[in-house]
Amino acid sequence: MVNERRWLWAIFVLYFILGVGYSLLMPIWEAPDEPAHYHLAWRVARKGEYATQDLNYEANQPRAFYYLGSFVIRALDKIDTRYSDYYLPVEFKFNLRVRERRFDWNDGNYRFLLGVYGLRWVNLLFGALALWLNWKTFKMIAPDKPTLGLSALALAALTPQYLHIMSSVNNDALGTLAGAMLFYLVVRVVNQPNSWLAALLIPLAVVLPLTTKLTVLPVGTAVLGIVAWKWFFGSQPKRWLVVLVLLFGAGTFYVFFPEMVQTSLGEITWRLFGLRKKGVDFEYIKSITSQIVWTYWGKVGWIAVGLSWWVVDLLTAFGLFGIAAQIRSLIKTRTHHPQFHYWIATSMIALFTVLAVARNGLTTGATQGRLLFPAIGALSLLMVSGWHDIVPEKVQQKLPLILIASMTALSIGLWVFGVIPVYYQPFLD
Repeated sequence: MVNERRWLWAIFVLYFILGVGYSLLMPIWEAPDEPAHYHLAWRVARKGEYATQDLNYEANQPRAFYYLGSFVIRALDKIDTRYSDYYLPVEFKFNLRVRERRFDWNDGNYRFLLGVYGLRWVNLLFGALALWLNWKTFKMIAPDKPTLGLSALALAALTPQYLHIMSSVNNDALGTLAGAMLFYLVVRVVNQPNSWLAALLIPLAVVLPLTTKLTVLPVGTAVLGIVAWKWFFGSQPKRWLVVLVLLFGAGTFYVFFPEMVQTSLGEITWRLFGLRKKGVDFEYIKSITSQIVWTYWGKVGWIAVGLSWWVVDLLTAFGLFGIAAQIRSLIKTRTHHPQFHYWIATSMIALFTVLAVARNGLTTGATQGRLLFPAIGALSLLMVSGWHDIVPEKVQQKLPLILIASMTALSIGLWVFGVIPVYYQPFLD
């Protein structure tokens, strides 16, 4: 008998300990685009207006996180405005993809900006909520395999890059939560078809990517496809309700937020149909693939300090083998698999997200593995499931412990051999 509560406590306690550790060990601004993300929320709080593209290169991002973050900054401003100031030391702008710090923090100018840490910890909560929703989804997909769900949860929660991104200032955490919510709701629709839940899910699949982060769009597209299949090829009555709700929701959203819709459409068009200005060749594809994979497992900062290449290769091989084994099992059993439709929904969400990120890599060299995080639940479940079903039962029982210990060790190793030597050398000299 598996004590699920004990394992859940262990995973979530470690998630928060390691997450807070990353938030404190990574100096302020030493996370992807963190100064720009914080500036957007800070400007809303201090000046009551959203920054333009000329002032901030991230201004085209969906705005929900920045307005939420502005409440945190306003609350701190009532105590002391120094806590939430927007302060930048000298920036080494060419320190990208190199094992060097990007900002010239030292013992003379470093300051504890509580506004930045506050938003980092809010994101840590968003990441935890996403994990909880993924866990609830795993329970529906594999109700008779608790060790599978716990193992997938441990893999997702304790992946070093996930911990780093969830403990930084960005809109990725809110997008990850949105993706987890869509994953949970669509599996509920597959599990217990409900006209009103499906009708609610359709506008959510459209609105959440446009308000949180556009990387949720592949998940939303997969969700729309799954719901459409259930409605138009199932035995559900009132199929007209889907079309009606979709049209009404889209029209209403455009009426109230026309600028947001137009900006998002422009961004989507660029990412879907644009190509890198310098062209795309084999060397670039090799380089961007390596970058995406590395920044999914663990390469923190401005793509600066990462896990050893052999560790990343080992983790990737583990994941690909698990996914291949699970797909092979589904093909062999086909519709006779008791949870076949749930696994198809999971596979669609993972596949759509991977394809979208790969396509984005042809548009911009800034593509990173963190863009896969809205589907991290689906990806982690597929990675672990193949292994779970082929190892002996004794190993199945220990699989959560193996993954918890392994992923925790990777984070600690990254701290000791990467984060501290690179970012804290100015303080140690």
